[in-house]
Amino acid sequence: MRRLPVLLLPVLAVALGAALIAHAGSDGGTAFRSPDAGAACRVVGPALVCSSLGSRGSVALRGAGGARIVSGLPWWDASTRVVHRWHRGALSCRLAGSAIVCSNGRTAIRVTADGFTVHV
Repeated sequence: MRRLPVLLLPVLAVALGAALIAHAGSDGGTAFRSPDAGAACRVVGPALVCSSLGSRGSVALRGAGGARIVSGLPWWDASTRVVHRWHRGALSCRLAGSAIVCSNGRTAIRVTADGFTVHV
């Protein structure tokens, strides 16, 4: 009867470790990238911050109002999910070729590996 607890403990330890690793790689839908990984966006507080490998800064877009340039870069890597469509409140994004295009209904941003543009 003592064998069951002795065998169960390593199995539970492995399962817990796998669950922690899976959770660590999860972004909960708050980050996404382009298929070529040259551009990415991440929710930071009330704003969506997007950047690219070809830009020094980033562009932040909130649910209302215009976009603004920010100095922080959102972190991403190959494990960050590729965006096809994303929506949160007034913000929506879609993939257009290799570009991420996001809008809040008033302002749109287009982010590629080369940089980003803002359209009002």
